[in-house]
Amino acid sequence: MSYIDIIKNRRSIYDLNDQLPVSEKVVVNTIKHVTVESPTAFNMQSSHLVILMNDDHKKLWEIVTNTLKKQVEESKFASTQAKMDMFSKAKGTILFFDDRHVIDQLKKDFPLYQNQFDMFADHSMGLLQGNIWNALAELKMGASLQHYNPLIDDEVKRQWEIPEYYRLTAQMVFGGIGSIPEPKEKMDADDRVIVYSNNS
Repeated sequence: MSYIDIIKNRRSIYDLNDQLPVSEKVVVNTIKHVTVESPTAFNMQSSHLVILMNDDHKKLWEIVTNTLKKQVEESKFASTQAKMDMFSKAKGTILFFDDRHVIDQLKKDFPLYQNQFDMFADHSMGLLQGNIWNALAELKMGASLQHYNPLIDDEVKRQWEIPEYYRLTAQMVFGGIGSIPEPKEKMDADDRVIVYSNNS
């Protein structure tokens, strides 16, 4: 499979189950390898991951559900509950964190760029999330990226003993693919990419 094919296969897939096409060990090792090999500005390596599977995965979505019950009107909660149940049926969730100590130290070490390091960290995190998502797609697994932070941050840190100086940035739900979503309409590349190539 070419890299372009892998990118094409990567979709936001919500109909997930806990039946993986590969072993848990393969999934974990793939995520570890991608994390180490993904680039970071100034070699900051500020991104940290926590992989929750099986009962820990379900516990996460129980936390999200209980948190949202305090935020959403009871009469409107049915659709939210359905979404939480859908996520819970998957195999696992990857929690993405930024180490704020690393980022703050770099601001001190390189004052000329101190206003840019939050952006650099976001870029590195985006690259890591995209690389992991593509790697999971290559394993014929589905995933979707969720953002229930900062609502769940404190409870998540307590439950899994996460350092206080870690900032939760996203949650990637993954698992076996129940069904493939309909294709999305996409703009033509020529409407988004301009090329200048003057050889004179």
